[in-house]
Amino acid sequence: MRNLRKVFTIILSLPRTVWFNLRYLPFRQALRLPVWLAPNVRVKELYRGGIVIDSAGFNSTHIGFHNADAVDCYGSHTVISVEKGGIWHVSNDMHIGRGAIIHVKKGGRLSVGRNFAISGTTSIICSNSIEIGNDVQFSWNSLVMDSDAHRIYGEDGKLVNPSAPISIGNKVWIAANTSILKKAGIGDNCVVAGNSLVNRKIEGSNQIVAGIPAKPIKKISSWEL
Repeated sequence: MRNLRKVFTIILSLPRTVWFNLRYLPFRQALRLPVWLAPNVRVKELYRGGIVIDSAGFNSTHIGFHNADAVDCYGSHTVISVEKGGIWHVSNDMHIGRGAIIHVKKGGRLSVGRNFAISGTTSIICSNSIEIGNDVQFSWNSLVMDSDAHRIYGEDGKLVNPSAPISIGNKVWIAANTSILKKAGIGDNCVVAGNSLVNRKIEGSNQIVAGIPAKPIKKISSWEL
């Protein structure tokens, strides 16, 4: 039954997958069908050249397929939006889960490394610059945002809350319900505990960080799913 459902999903995905690749990728790359879109995916805004994929082979990037236990697999849509002038750069082997939201605003640059995965219902909103390394895994219901969404001006009329870059290193696990805000930095081989708030650069690698605001709490050698 599960295999039959999988085959049915692939059949339903094929028309929009072909359309997406031919519409948004260079023709020779599009013929390899590197990006596969699940039926639940909604492309809110995107332009040709807005998504850039490095050396992508057949079926190397999946958007909207992965389900998590805490995600409504029937009603959740995955939403992709890259405004004109924004860039979403993908290295290879990316998995965006059901219910996730990727929004790159005009002038923003979102870059994700190899083997990037979101299990579902995580939102990444990029107005400035968000750099994510290789082997980074997000659990559900987290937020990454490099601006405050609204501008605040002081009495002198000057902007007091400009956007600021976010940097996440290699092999990082972001647990559920975590917020990563502007100016945040996370080193290599780190685990960010659930319900944490990262709003500054966390010095060091090979550690668990946790809390509001997050801080290092324990050194580790490694982690695995």
